[in-house]
Amino acid sequence: MINEDRTNRQNRYCRSDVCGMPGIRRRLRPGSSSNKANTETEAVSTDLGDTKYELKLWDGAGLKTFDDQLIEAFQKKYPNITIKATYDPDNTSQQNGPRIISAADTPDIARITDINSAVRGNHVVNLDAYADAYGWKLPDSQTQVYRVGSDGKIGSGSLYAVPDGVSMTGLYWNKKVAKELGITEAPATVEELEADMKKASDAGKLAMMMPAKEGGTSYIYQALLTNYEGRDTVQDWIIQKDGATFNTDGAVKAAQKIKDWQDAGYFSSDALALDGSTALSRFCNGEALFFPSGSWYSASINDALGDDAGWIAFPGEKADSGSAAANAVTAFGIPANAKNKNAAAAFLDFLQSDEARQIAVDNGYPPVGEGETPSTDNQLLGQVLTAYEGLVKTGNTTDYINNATAGMQASAIIPGFQSLIDGTMTPKAFVESIQAQYEKEVK
Repeated sequence: MINEDRTNRQNRYCRSDVCGMPGIRRRLRPGSSSNKANTETEAVSTDLGDTKYELKLWDGAGLKTFDDQLIEAFQKKYPNITIKATYDPDNTSQQNGPRIISAADTPDIARITDINSAVRGNHVVNLDAYADAYGWKLPDSQTQVYRVGSDGKIGSGSLYAVPDGVSMTGLYWNKKVAKELGITEAPATVEELEADMKKASDAGKLAMMMPAKEGGTSYIYQALLTNYEGRDTVQDWIIQKDGATFNTDGAVKAAQKIKDWQDAGYFSSDALALDGSTALSRFCNGEALFFPSGSWYSASINDALGDDAGWIAFPGEKADSGSAAANAVTAFGIPANAKNKNAAAAFLDFLQSDEARQIAVDNGYPPVGEGETPSTDNQLLGQVLTAYEGLVKTGNTTDYINNATAGMQASAIIPGFQSLIDGTMTPKAFVESIQAQYEKEVK
């Protein structure tokens, strides 16, 4: 049995309290009213001099190890700045986020759990002036869901948060199992993926380890959806762009493909009862050819399978058209009531440095920003980094469909995929159920 570390457990399904952007338009109550004592303008400056600063940072507990390393390295670079971090339990940080950033004694640096309410309530600093002052060059794919326009809509406009690293989905494959089946290369297209799965199934080997109990089916489904509808259509729906809908021919086609794979026996007979931890263990024991999941499992799978472990972006309809869902491990912003905004901005700038990028990789995450990909002794993580680097160039990543609204995962994704797989819901009805939940929450 593979033992997941705490971060893996929390990140498994990219729950918004730990890995990146939450349901982007969640209408959470701001909590305590904002005290305006510290909101007066502080002239933007990158020169902090020798002034002593004591900053407060707030995040979810699952990221403590990662954050502590970032803080230690930052303090070495800025010996006049001390950061004291506090952490909420991961199952409450999402709920507490709006209250934390709107409080009178807010941290200087904080996880932004709800960009919509944060900007709407004037609880977070517009970072454009700091981006200009420091010359930040963050890829659009890493910042789109942290940008808000003057019309209050997410997806473009001013920047309000900076990621510290990236969690992404992809397709693990067991090279040893593949070799036994006469497969020498990872599939480059969906057609090749299906051919490989058929070959495995015909040989009596499980084609794909599918953890459907907790919504893991959404990863491979979202890749199919992106193939059929295009990246922008999927992302526009996630960020709740006017006119965006899930009820498309491509969404139905992707759902039909999942059902076809289930009917063909490509998933295990107990897929509906299979959670991520058990699926990980079985895959690491060599029980399947493929495993669609996230980069957060790279350490566990590399330890178990070594050089037999492989990773690719989800294949597309054509070669070199792979895709992935990806978002921030933590999106850090500066609350409007922060006492030391310039010093806090220096930390956000540090997140994009070569040193911070290396720390992200050392903790198992693709890095943010631009530059040469940091090195790693984890050969599987190296494959993840290479795949992500390619996706940044093509821009073919989206946020997670699970994050489109606050209740999407529990109320629609999990039950919907279970009903699709067991045949109690048609592909068309499945798609309509997702859109119905979306409209219920957005309205």
